[in-house]
Amino acid sequence: MEIVIIEDEFFAARRLENMVKVYSSTINVLVKLESVRDSIYWFKANEQPDLIFLDIHLDDDLSFSIFKEISVSCPIVFTTATDELATQFFLHKGIDFLHKPIVQEELNAMLDKYNHSKGVAKPINPHIFDDIINSKSNL
Repeated sequence: MEIVIIEDEFFAARRLENMVKVYSSTINVLVKLESVRDSIYWFKANEQPDLIFLDIHLDDDLSFSIFKEISVSCPIVFTTATDELATQFFLHKGIDFLHKPIVQEELNAMLDKYNHSKGVAKPINPHIFDDIINSKSNL
């Protein structure tokens, strides 16, 4: 399995990578990206991974802005350190939602869920998060 981690906090990204390796040493982290800009650039130049771990709040914007520029068809696991009103909405658009700090048992359960549901992901409509992006000051 090949994954991409999009996380603007260096230690959080490294911790997540280490936790994924605890789950399975066969998982390959293709890249750890820190911004919306870097993510768009990377996805335009590379094939999509099997799974994306996506922090909701990045330094340069909400990560949903990525989908205005690229189409993602692989499953996404949303991560965030804050409780937000739209959490239930995220659950319906990704395969899971992990609250930071991520706990190994929760990560393991999410990866088990992913492994049992491979091939079920649907492409994300690039406009699905427009309302959230436009009202990000309310989050």
